[in-house]
Amino acid sequence: MSHRCIALLLILLSPLAGALDLHGMAPDEITVWAAPVEGGAPLEAHRADVAVQPASTMKLLTSWAALTRLGPDYRWKTRFASSAPVVNGVLKGDLYWVGSGDPRFLLSDLRSMLYDLRLQGIHTIEGRLVLDKQAYRDIGSADGFAGDTERLFSVAPDTHLLEWKTAWLRLEPEADSWAVRLDPPLSGVRVSANLLRGGNGPCTTPAERVSLQQSGLDLYLSGTLPPACAGERLPVNLPLDHDTYATEAFRSQWELLGGKGPAGLDIAPLPADARDLVQHLSPPLGTLLADVNKYSNNPMARSVYLALGQGSARTAAAVIADTLAQAGLPTSPLVLENGAGLSRTERVSATLLGNMLLSAARQPHAADFVHTLPAAGEEGTLKRRFAALGPRLRLKTGTLDNVRALAGYWQARDGRRLALVAIVNSPRAPALLPALDAVVVDLVRRFDAQAGGR
Repeated sequence: MSHRCIALLLILLSPLAGALDLHGMAPDEITVWAAPVEGGAPLEAHRADVAVQPASTMKLLTSWAALTRLGPDYRWKTRFASSAPVVNGVLKGDLYWVGSGDPRFLLSDLRSMLYDLRLQGIHTIEGRLVLDKQAYRDIGSADGFAGDTERLFSVAPDTHLLEWKTAWLRLEPEADSWAVRLDPPLSGVRVSANLLRGGNGPCTTPAERVSLQQSGLDLYLSGTLPPACAGERLPVNLPLDHDTYATEAFRSQWELLGGKGPAGLDIAPLPADARDLVQHLSPPLGTLLADVNKYSNNPMARSVYLALGQGSARTAAAVIADTLAQAGLPTSPLVLENGAGLSRTERVSATLLGNMLLSAARQPHAADFVHTLPAAGEEGTLKRRFAALGPRLRLKTGTLDNVRALAGYWQARDGRRLALVAIVNSPRAPALLPALDAVVVDLVRRFDAQAGGR
């Protein structure tokens, strides 16, 4: 018998090549699918055609469709425009802020645009600040998450999404205590603190050392922080709507630059005769998707989803279904709500998601897609998982109350790749996370064992 035959026989007799070990999970608590990217029969398919809640692994489908339909160089444009003349540094009319739904429009971007406005010699806005919100028609929903709406990654998308509607509490040292400044300054928000300076160690996890009590727009901080925390910032979500947050941030940053006005606020379409004064382009889609998938950013994912639908969530669902059909992939059992997985109703099968992964890995934008996924043991939501496997494993995670999910790729040492999906739907899901990870490790070992026998 040849050495090759002996190797193949040993692989077939190995427990790694046997039935799927569920590591204590019930068969109906998990769905699993895995197949080699370079071709061949699936390595595993357990309940792979069953419709399940995917949680944030649904972001992979949105990302793939966006790269396919929009391209990795797609950018969002934010504009300041007006039809009014500028006379001696005074804009003699309304300034329009035309929002496009930029997924990552930051305070620093707003400051830069306002600085450019000042460089044009404008120091006073005599008219109103008017928000043009025509870019979105229907944003879809995230039903069942009302209690999470003020959390960092749970806010809804908006044409004027700014800093994910997050304010920052900046820590500045004083004699024996800390001063706390709100960035950006927002009208009506009151911050008080009893923060003491103590200890000489590094400023590790400052948010865990501080007690933040919040009652509406009143914030109170207490605790003890070492001097090393100077300049640190703590995020806080405030019960402000997108328009109020954006306009208050505009006003505060404009005043810091020495600007005066605007005289009031409104929401209206941009006049046909308006001219652009300042433009800001977002980073390219391929760059932004790394934030979406590595850190599972829901508002960014929903913004990308809406870009697919030209501002309509209903259209976005149709575009994704059409993209699947054009790629020769099944569109059932797909149910979309917002394309981010922040949903109690979204459904997908492991087979559908897995075949999309195969398609993504074989298309021209494969590298852009794969590099949006966190590398095991190194970054994002996978930073503290699968450290023994390392960065050759790239997986999108998914987490909801009754869901734990993983989907992505493993690359063997010879370069061949395994696409894999493993999704737990169970009331026991949080406790089953170690078992889920063990299933993925088993799939990787089986794939590597078969690779070694070829």
